[in-house]
Amino acid sequence: MNHIFWALLILFAIAALMRMDWAYYLVYVVGGVWAFSHWWVRRTLQRLRVKRRIPQYAFTNEVVTAAIEIENRSWLPLPWLQVQEAVPLDLKDQPDYRVVLSIGGRSALRHTYRLYCRRRGYYTVGPLSLRTSDLFGFVDARWQEAGGDELIVYPAIVPLEKLGLPGRMPFGALPTRRQLDEDPARLGGVRQYVSGDSLRRIHWKATAHEDTLLVKKLQPSQELPVFIALNLDRSAYPARALIGASEWAISIAASIAGHMSEQRQAVGLASNGVDPFIEGPAAPIGLRVGRSHLMNVWRLLARIQLNDEAPPLHEWLPLQTASLPWGTTVVLIAPGVDEKDLWMLHRLHRRGSNVVVLVCAGQRDFRSIQANGRRLGLRILPALWESDLQAVEQRLKQFE
Repeated sequence: MNHIFWALLILFAIAALMRMDWAYYLVYVVGGVWAFSHWWVRRTLQRLRVKRRIPQYAFTNEVVTAAIEIENRSWLPLPWLQVQEAVPLDLKDQPDYRVVLSIGGRSALRHTYRLYCRRRGYYTVGPLSLRTSDLFGFVDARWQEAGGDELIVYPAIVPLEKLGLPGRMPFGALPTRRQLDEDPARLGGVRQYVSGDSLRRIHWKATAHEDTLLVKKLQPSQELPVFIALNLDRSAYPARALIGASEWAISIAASIAGHMSEQRQAVGLASNGVDPFIEGPAAPIGLRVGRSHLMNVWRLLARIQLNDEAPPLHEWLPLQTASLPWGTTVVLIAPGVDEKDLWMLHRLHRRGSNVVVLVCAGQRDFRSIQANGRRLGLRILPALWESDLQAVEQRLKQFE
């Protein structure tokens, strides 16, 4: 741009000294085009309105669509406009997010692109940058966005069957002599009529459809809460599967929280992992119900990281469960447990909690630990990682 200005100035000086009229005309034409191009491009670029539309959240392995809306409020068109989006590496679905467009005067256009959410986390999409020029290349104008838009990628949510657990596993149920009243407004299914059932409990629509007497099954009015304890002590995970097993543990926690929320049961979460937002141990989330509460749990699980300085499990967990109400189901998700952990969980069981341990990594003495846990009133189950689950399926096929 500056070299054109100096070239015109030198040409004007030569024309004045040599008294060449054609040089004057050349200076006037080129100078006029140069000045008009400056005014045209800069004015049009200033009157562009750019807006990015992107989902606020997504889930791991999900592909989402984002859009950039550009409105030209000037009467002057832009022959070409280069749009370049800055996308984090873990969200890229293509090598480059750059496109060249043309936009007319008083018009708008919409450009869409895809994001592939490979890993959970908090991401900033942007800043967006625009670059344009006139047809002669006299002007090179640029604009860059001040910030960007945030996208939260939650952990992958999988059904309980994929975790190697029964689909109707009663996380929120505890064998007890305490009688829970049934709620007439909470239908839990139907069953066959037996002698002594009240006629008020007959489900007449289902009876007419099946041509046999069916009775409503009602859910209890008191729901037992579920408290998820997630062990993210880096030293507890096997080195060969550190990232995979820990991410799988976080996915298990998110899946159980979602399952409990669908059942309208209170759920809480505690983890000895690190919260990058506070640069310290993650704060526990209390027992509550509702969609907004579930979003808080998932947001914490989206950003939590392994802890290099986590206290031992048998010391950390009692502090997190000391104030839990009677009947709470404590779901511990850990790469493994030892004898100290079993006795700590046994004391928790004796205080009136239903304790379920989900082992998310391969533990050599798992069978003996499971048997010892059963004698202590604990349910210890393998929540198989996907690669381990596929290996088990292959072994089963060999015996078919």
